[in-house]
Amino acid sequence: MTVYSFEVNFTAPAGEVVIDTLYEAGWDDATVSLDPHTGGVGIAVFDREATTAAEAIASAIIQGRAAGVEVTRVNEDLVALSETSVDPAG
Repeated sequence: MTVYSFEVNFTAPAGEVVIDTLYEAGWDDATVSLDPHTGGVGIAVFDREATTAAEAIASAIIQGRAAGVEVTRVNEDLVALSETSVDPAG
């Protein structure tokens, strides 16, 4: 599988439990930036392993919604990081 990099913008309610809920929902491959005391706008930066970019993004959206956040935007850098190494000598 390939690793895809992308960002998810979202809004979330206030509460310390929000970050833990996102992690448990499957966002364990993301760095989440959100003030849990105020809630509101947040961002999650993913490096997600999936068969396709669409699968990686769709699964993140589904997991976020299941955790109670509203996904507002996806910024798809879609830099694919392959598991195979490249021989610079050719």
